[in-house]
Amino acid sequence: MDGDGDGLDDGDEVTTHGTDPGDDDTDSDGLSDGDEVTTHGTDPTNADTDGDGLDDGDEVITHGTDPTNADTDGDGLSDSEELAAGSDPSDDDADGDGLTDDEEISVYGTDPNVADSDGDGLSDGYEVGTYGTDPNLTDSDGDGLDDGDEVLTYGSDPTLTDSDGDGLDDGDEVGTHGTDPDDADSDGDGLDDGDEISTYGTDPTVTDSDSDGLDDGDEVTTYGTDPDDADSDDDGLDDGDEVNTYGTNPSSADSDSDGLDDGDEVATHGTDPDDADSDGDGLDDGDEISTYGTDPTVTDSDSDGLDDGDEIGTYGTDPTLADSDGDGLDDGEELTTYGTDPRDTDSDGDGLDDGDEVTTHSTDPDDADSDGDSLDDGDEVNTYGTDPNATDTDGDGLSDGDEVADGDLDPLLADTDGDGWDDDEEISENTDPADPSDRPYTGGYAIDTCRDSITGTGDGVGSVAYDFTLMDQFGEDVRWHDFCGKAILLVSGAFW
Repeated sequence: MDGDGDGLDDGDEVTTHGTDPGDDDTDSDGLSDGDEVTTHGTDPTNADTDGDGLDDGDEVITHGTDPTNADTDGDGLSDSEELAAGSDPSDDDADGDGLTDDEEISVYGTDPNVADSDGDGLSDGYEVGTYGTDPNLTDSDGDGLDDGDEVLTYGSDPTLTDSDGDGLDDGDEVGTHGTDPDDADSDGDGLDDGDEISTYGTDPTVTDSDSDGLDDGDEVTTYGTDPDDADSDDDGLDDGDEVNTYGTNPSSADSDSDGLDDGDEVATHGTDPDDADSDGDGLDDGDEISTYGTDPTVTDSDSDGLDDGDEIGTYGTDPTLADSDGDGLDDGEELTTYGTDPRDTDSDGDGLDDGDEVTTHSTDPDDADSDGDSLDDGDEVNTYGTDPNATDTDGDGLSDGDEVADGDLDPLLADTDGDGWDDDEEISENTDPADPSDRPYTGGYAIDTCRDSITGTGDGVGSVAYDFTLMDQFGEDVRWHDFCGKAILLVSGAFW
């Protein structure tokens, strides 16, 4: 007999189950005594069979939990604790984040109903089990980037402030500098991003910050140049042009030490900034421009046939003047053709400029007496009017020098005294070429040189007769002493 219709005989209720045969739900837990005994295995006399704080009826009817198991889902939290926390007591990981509800509440302090408690884009389970981040902190490493952004967007380490070890916080790299927080050298120029910003002042997102044609890293490690200054040495040439085009030193304004800045050599003077002597003339480019006024791109600035360096160092001539001494001959001609001194207008000191000797007089500018007549060429031209290229200008058989040295003879007149006898004939005949009254004897006898040394002593025997003049058989007046070295037959007569 089942007086209360709970599915249990009244006798069993009294003798076996200790339930009230007059009450179908003895413990008033919402389950009939019969269902508790036959279906749910609960104690019909105890409203909360498993002692989890929930009536058996609520567990079965409302929550779907096991009224005989205080922790239905075995997650370490009693069913009532889970309900109090708002989680599902029948699911050990209510939010499906990989952490049991008990771990979330008891260990990590996370929300068991929210897969991503801190809203950083990573589930709590991944934060704990995979990335080692704090599931309660959006930015575990405090670098300014959410953990999820670090993992999913930037590939950086959410547990390291500076993932790539470049000296910059990941957040600063993304938000301030525009660099890659997972690459120490974002622009691949050989310098870490932090060094570019903190040490060199360069742009960590640009390989060549100063646009000079050289990577920032090469400027620092290879060339010693300033990667933030296109022209490190301020010589007017970009560092890259110096290295790649001109072969100059980008850290030295004057690479070849010639006294000219590299930029001036290229842009102004057209010289080689890596060669101190661009034209190879023996003078440094700077000296040519600043000291001598010569052209550093031309070996022979004045086109005189001599290198500028030789003019300065060897000959002492002016490399800007083809004719240093102004004598009408180029310096090169003087040295290589005429053997004259390009610094001396009159090399042989004969009173004629070297150029005049060559172009006007055809004399030797390196020989004061071109014709060897014992007269300097200048004296012949300027004083005597003789030909400096002819030993005997008047063709009288006497050199111009001998005629001048005589003092009475004219080197321009073959017959100085105009007596019809050339000067050399008179001298050979022992007469005076300057005395028209003294001329050679035509009778066939030579006049003796002793005539001028005889002194008459008397008319007697043994005396030297006095000189006198008489007419010979040819009708020519003859001086008695002219024939002092000869025996003379004197025939005389008288007529009346």
